[in-house]
Amino acid sequence: MEYLDPKKQRRYRISLWIGYALIAIGIAMGSIILLWQAYGYSVKNGVVIQNGMVFISSQPNPASIYINGKLNASTTNTRLTIPSGAYSLELKAPGYRPWTHVLSVLGGQVIHYDYPILYPVNLTSKNITTFPSAPSFASQSPSQQYLVVADPANFTSFYMYDLTNPTSPPVTLNLPANLLTAAQGPQSWKVVGWANDNRYLLLEHLYNNTQEFIELDTLHPSQSINLNKTFNINPTTVSLNNLNYNQYYFYDAQTQALSSATLGSSTITPVEPSVLAYKSYLTNIVLYVTPTGAPSGQVAVDMNYNNKDYFIRYVPQSTTYLLNMANYNGNNYMVVGGSSSRFVYIYQSPLTQANASKNPKILPFRVLEINNPNYESFAPTAQFIMVESGTDFAVYDIQNDSIYRYTSPMPLESPQTHAVWMDGDRLIYVSGGKLNVADFDNTNRNTLTPALPSYHPFFAPNYHAYFTLSPSSKANSVDLKETSLLVG
Repeated sequence: MEYLDPKKQRRYRISLWIGYALIAIGIAMGSIILLWQAYGYSVKNGVVIQNGMVFISSQPNPASIYINGKLNASTTNTRLTIPSGAYSLELKAPGYRPWTHVLSVLGGQVIHYDYPILYPVNLTSKNITTFPSAPSFASQSPSQQYLVVADPANFTSFYMYDLTNPTSPPVTLNLPANLLTAAQGPQSWKVVGWANDNRYLLLEHLYNNTQEFIELDTLHPSQSINLNKTFNINPTTVSLNNLNYNQYYFYDAQTQALSSATLGSSTITPVEPSVLAYKSYLTNIVLYVTPTGAPSGQVAVDMNYNNKDYFIRYVPQSTTYLLNMANYNGNNYMVVGGSSSRFVYIYQSPLTQANASKNPKILPFRVLEINNPNYESFAPTAQFIMVESGTDFAVYDIQNDSIYRYTSPMPLESPQTHAVWMDGDRLIYVSGGKLNVADFDNTNRNTLTPALPSYHPFFAPNYHAYFTLSPSSKANSVDLKETSLLVG
C-alpha cells in the first residue's frame, strides 16, 4: 500500500513543506507590496517612487478635480495617489465658483481636504421676515438650529426661528412681567452666550447706565430668571461656568473680585480677589490676569486649576487681554496675550505641565507674532487658533503645525471689531455692506450677498444655506433673508 511506503511518505512531506513555504513567501511578498503601497511606493518607468495619498471632498458633491490644470478621472469624494511634489488643485462644478489650492505632497503623506465649499456664481435669496426697525440683537444656538431675534417693537419679546425649517412661523418668546428693572431712558440688549443645552440664552440688559443679567429660557420663557435679583448681586459681567445654564461666574470691575455660584443655592463663592480679566474652561479651570506680584508696567497671567494657582507668564498692561483654552485631539491648548504686545503665546498640555512637579514651569509651545492683537478664537473644531488685529491675521494650524500670517484686503465694517468662524475652516465678516468669507489661510476669498455689519451671518446646520439681516427696500426696515448655497 502506497501510504505505507516510507519513500513516498517522505516525498509527500517534502512537497507539503515546499507548498507551505511558497504560500508563506507569497503572503510575505503580498504584505510587503501592500505595505509599500500603504506608504505610497510605486514603480514608474522602472524607478521606485514614493507617492502621497490625498482625500478630497466638497460641497457640492461631486465636483470635478483638476490637478495642474488637467482634469482628473475621479470626482469628489475620492482618494488620489499622487507623486510627491507641488501641484495646483482646483475643484469645479457647473454653476459654482471654483475652489483652488496649492497642494504640496510628501512621499508617504496622507492629506485630507474635506472642507472645500464651492459658492454659487449667482446667489439666490428669499425674504423670511421684514422687521420695522433694526433688532437689538440676533443670536444662533450652538447646534445652529435656532435663531433668536429681539423684537424691535416690543423690548421684552423675542422671535425664535428654526433654521432647519425656516419657512415655518417663528415662536414668540415673552419675558414674564416685572422680570426686568424698569428703565428711565433708552435700553438695549447684549448677548453674553448660550448654554450648551441649546435652550438657555444669557443676556445683558443695559439700562440707566448700569446692567443686569437675564437668562432667557427659550423652551419655557415664563421661567426665565433675573440673575441680579436671584442672587442679590450687581456684577459687571456674568459668564456661564463650562457653558452650564445653572452655574455662573460673577465679576465686579470695581472691586476686581471674581466669584462663582450655582442656581438653587444662595451661596456665592470667592474665586480670585484681584482680577483684571478672566476666561473659564471646563468646570475647574480659570485663566485670569492680575496685577498682584507683577513688575511695573506688566501684569501676571495665572491659572486657577482645581483651586490651586499656577503662574503662566507676565504680559504688558493692556486694554484687552487674550485668554482662552480648548481641547484638540486629546491635548489641551492655551492662548495668552495682550493688546499692548506683539506676541501671543500658545501652550500645549499646560494641565499636564502643571501636574508635572511641585513647582511647575509652564512653557509656551508656539508664539504668534502680530502687532496689537485685539481678538483670538479657536475654530469650532479647535484645529485652528486665529489671532486678529484689525485686518491683520495670524492663524496656527495645530494638526499640521503650520502658521499663516496675512492681511485681509477687505476692511471690517464698523461696529464689527473682529471676524468670526463660519465653521471649522472659514472666517467671515461684513465689509462694504456685503458678507465676505475666506478659508483659514486667506485663500478662496468670496464676496456674497448684502448684510448689516451689526449682525454676523448665520449658517444652517448642513451649510446648504445662510441667513443675514440686511437693509430692506422699506425705509428703516431690516430683512431677514435666506440665501441658498446650492444650485438648482
